[in-house]
Amino acid sequence: MIVDGRLRTVIVRHDDFEAAKDPKKAGSLTAAVANCVVELQYFGSYTRNELPEAAIQAYHADLYLGQVLNGGHSQFIHNVGIEMLATTAGDALAGLKAMGASAQHQILQEMIDWVQAHPGEAVVQSGFDNRAPALDALDDRFYEAEEEESMIPLAARWIAGWPELRVVPQEEYASEIKRLAQLHPHQSRRVWRSVEDIRFQMTDDLQITIAAACGAVLPEAECKLEVRAGGKMVVEGQQCMAFGVGTDKGSRLCVFEEAGGRLYEFVARSPTSPVEPAKSETSTNLRRLSVVGADAIRNFSTIAEQNLAAEAIDLLLRKSDLDPVAMITALRVSDEGAVWYAVSGETCITVATLRDRADLVGSDGKAILSVTRAEIERHAAEAAAGGASMRAQA
Repeated sequence: MIVDGRLRTVIVRHDDFEAAKDPKKAGSLTAAVANCVVELQYFGSYTRNELPEAAIQAYHADLYLGQVLNGGHSQFIHNVGIEMLATTAGDALAGLKAMGASAQHQILQEMIDWVQAHPGEAVVQSGFDNRAPALDALDDRFYEAEEEESMIPLAARWIAGWPELRVVPQEEYASEIKRLAQLHPHQSRRVWRSVEDIRFQMTDDLQITIAAACGAVLPEAECKLEVRAGGKMVVEGQQCMAFGVGTDKGSRLCVFEEAGGRLYEFVARSPTSPVEPAKSETSTNLRRLSVVGADAIRNFSTIAEQNLAAEAIDLLLRKSDLDPVAMITALRVSDEGAVWYAVSGETCITVATLRDRADLVGSDGKAILSVTRAEIERHAAEAAAGGASMRAQA
């Protein structure tokens, strides 16, 4: 239910609620609230000002706890960012007061006072090399306070008494989140969210490089399903940045560099030729599948923007009754347009985005469903309106 512009419901699973009755497992309920907030923000595009105040306060209090335990108040300031610090810390402060964490509340208030008095020092906090001694002192007091009385059981008891809390069976949780998402009056925000997710995959340097490398595999392109963590490693005798990738053919590795991208598959080593653990991710157990140059990668992004490819794919997915949350693979690009795979759930479709239209293409290469440029532009306008309404509420 939405009252005065705010949702008045928080959903948690029954198992998490019951587990939290044991103080040692109280974190299951605080985590459940945090998950609910994140999912409503993502699936329903609710902003901070449109979710239950208590839920936002609990969410940011839990964020505060996690950041300070991980890297101190210096890290909390750095990771939240100066622009959002007053809002986030203010929410956490209200949550700490409501749950009865008086010692932690006092410490956070002193951190806020320090930031206001030392804006120059606050902005350079990193949680690592740049750490203000005053914040380190607050860390020590915070850790002592947590030893005496941890925030988590206090938060769980507070949450359990919320009138807006709804406890649902595990099997009903996803449908309840979906129902709450659909209550939002600005459904255009959901269009904006899914369009932006697709656009990110087409314009972010790393994402489009991986998408194009998957699409360049011969004789048959691979569908990108997941981009995983990456780091520096030795591939074909050179140190480079490489990221894990999941495709419809299995686990892959993509090298990401200025020259473009290279996709590799993992090859099983011979048991008679063991490789030292320190060298386990070298070219000795990788086989190159594709190479895509920087020019082709840039062309995909350029043509995608010109032809409103993100909006077009989102529209075709919706017209096909498919979930618009999709993973994108870049197949071919020309001056006129580009061809993409879009994987939605268990379904992979092929889409050609052209200057005057976009086509959902069948296995025979013929259009199954088409949308005109005018339709795509109207869909783009709806997405833009959704984004504007979110910014107005931020």
